[in-house]
Amino acid sequence: MTSLVPPFEAQRPCRILLVATMRNEGPYILEWLAYHRAIGFTDIVVCTNDCVDGSPALLDRLQALGLVTHLAHAVAPDDKPQLAAYARAEALPVLAEAAWIMVLDADEFLNVHVGEGRVTDLIEAVPGCTAVLVNWRVFGSSGHHAWSPDFVTERFTRAAPRGHGVNRPYKTLFTRAGAYGCKLLPHQPRFPRPEALGTLRYVNGAGDVLPAYFHDESRNEFLQSEPGAVSWRLAQVNHYNTRSWDDYVVKHRRGGGLNIDWDRDANWPVFDRNEEEDATIAGRLPAARTLYDAFLADDGVRACHARCCRLYGAHVAASTPSAIRPGSQAPAGT
Repeated sequence: MTSLVPPFEAQRPCRILLVATMRNEGPYILEWLAYHRAIGFTDIVVCTNDCVDGSPALLDRLQALGLVTHLAHAVAPDDKPQLAAYARAEALPVLAEAAWIMVLDADEFLNVHVGEGRVTDLIEAVPGCTAVLVNWRVFGSSGHHAWSPDFVTERFTRAAPRGHGVNRPYKTLFTRAGAYGCKLLPHQPRFPRPEALGTLRYVNGAGDVLPAYFHDESRNEFLQSEPGAVSWRLAQVNHYNTRSWDDYVVKHRRGGGLNIDWDRDANWPVFDRNEEEDATIAGRLPAARTLYDAFLADDGVRACHARCCRLYGAHVAASTPSAIRPGSQAPAGT
């Protein structure tokens, strides 16, 4: 069986942690996990709650193989599922042991543009910084209506132009977790301890040093870049917010992890951005595919993944029988 650990991982002792919350993402877990292990995340924690697609069983099998830590989380009535899961994950020993940490969702892929595209290449490109704020690049449906278990990173290649406002939010790769009162949050660690403020140095996706308000929280609006300041020179986060229309309807039925209501039909055209082609992630996919195939060589993983696809398909069918897709930005040439 092909090794499940990228060869460079043993050469780099730096522990780099990725934390995610997921609900009903079963068909897409193996690609997401293979990709992020292939680019150098050494430890991955996935929290799930209230899944109907069999994904907890898949994650349990992956945990048995040493590939992920799975926290099956029960959500209390007044909890915000994402925040409650992050709070539980913060208690894990790996939070103190990891040199760098990032929080991503199942529809987000860190796409590093320097070196060989590994997380360590990004870290080495910004010496002395304590956090890299990596902007989204929002990808649309590329004209796909139906869901598919095929690679998300290969199916969806049309995206919003740099200047579009949907790209202003960012995700944060950071070190020195002990400097924060709250380490794990969707976009960046928060509530820095007073004694740590003078030691924090944040940079953007171009490696430029950012104003102090991005970490000292002296301004209310700091969880996204200023208008016109989005940069992907060093890295971007490919955010497949919609995937296909089928996936999007399932996502809306699931609801947000912060209990925020959103209008399905109004939000679809906002995030279904297809103005430009972006295949910059393609160079990292062969390594991800090798690990993906190695995962599927395990009988337990293969059976669980197949079950996830069946159950997800049934969930799609129950969620979208009469859903009509509203207008959006069509891919060029369609």
